[in-house]
Order: sequence, then structure tokens, then C-alpha cells
Amino acid sequence: MRRFCEVGLIVLFSQLYSFNQEILTAIMGSKKRTPLIRHLLNTFILLIIVTVGYVCYTIIYDLRVHIINRSELNDLAGINADYAARFERFVNDIENESGWKVKIISGLRSRDEQIQLKRDNPRNAAVSKSRHVLGRAIDINLYKRVGLSTLLLKKSSSKASWRKTGVPEIAKRYQLLWGGTYRNYHDPVHFEIN
Repeated sequence: MRRFCEVGLIVLFSQLYSFNQEILTAIMGSKKRTPLIRHLLNTFILLIIVTVGYVCYTIIYDLRVHIINRSELNDLAGINADYAARFERFVNDIENESGWKVKIISGLRSRDEQIQLKRDNPRNAAVSKSRHVLGRAIDINLYKRVGLSTLLLKKSSSKASWRKTGVPEIAKRYQLLWGGTYRNYHDPVHFEIN
């Protein structure tokens, strides 16, 4: 999909460039017009191209996140449809109430995946204790666009930052345990059904 998007953007930019040349020829008419006007028009058209590119990027990114989220929830539904539905409502409420968008970064895990995570970091849960293996947990990142920048809350973000979003309170409504309440392990991206 990424390659498809890159090709699409290249085609879009080449079309906009040729359109730019046609506009310049029509507006300028003859080459006797001042270079300042030509420079201003080029700058304006470049600004339009960059804006269109940014908008396309954000649309494609959000679409990709939606597809990933749908896939993770479908995997959970294969284990327990009620749990998957609860997580889906939880994600929808976060997006509707907090102004943040949700990207599910982990849902259902195989035993082998959990074993590898435990090898990578001994502080991770063992297979016998992981709610992910049972289809009863998700890990999420939150993101929000502010102007041209994107704010991101992830595992390394502080618990205070996560609390400010209101997500832990939304989790309580769905009787989800928030990983930010763990005493000896920092895991604010984790939400599980007890």
C-alpha cells in the first residue's frame, strides 16, 4: 500500500507541475513580465502543492490506522466477540470524547510472539499471565494533529499525559484495567479486561 501511495503522490505532483506551467504561460503571456510576479506565482503554486500533499498524507495515514485497528479487532473477535465489541466501543468513545485518535499497536498475540517479547524484555508478562494471548487486552497509541505537527502519546509518555486525555476514565466505564496503574512497570498503553 505504501508503494501505491508513493506512486500516486508522484503522479499527482507531476500533474500539478505541468498544470503550474500552463497557468504561468496563460498568466504571464509574454516573457516581458517582471520576474517578481513569476516568483510569487511559483511560490503560491508550490504552497498549494505542499498543502495538497500534506492533506493526502493525513488522509492516507488515517485510513491506514483505521485498517490496522479493524484488523486487530477482527482478530480479537475470533477469540471472543463480546470482548472485541467492548474494545471497539472503548476506542470509539476515546475518539469521540477526547479529541485524540487511536492506533491499536497490539491486540491478540500468539504464544510464540509473547515468548519473544518476554525474551526481549524480561519485565514483559509471561505467556501464562499475558491477557494479550487470551484476547483480553489491547495496547494503543494516541495521536492528535495540531497545526502541521502531530502530538503522539505512546509507552514512553508520562502517566500524567495519559491522564490529561481522559482515556483512563473512559477505560473505567468499560471496566478495563489501565496499565498506567501498575506499580512496578510503566505500561500506559495497555488496557485489559480483568
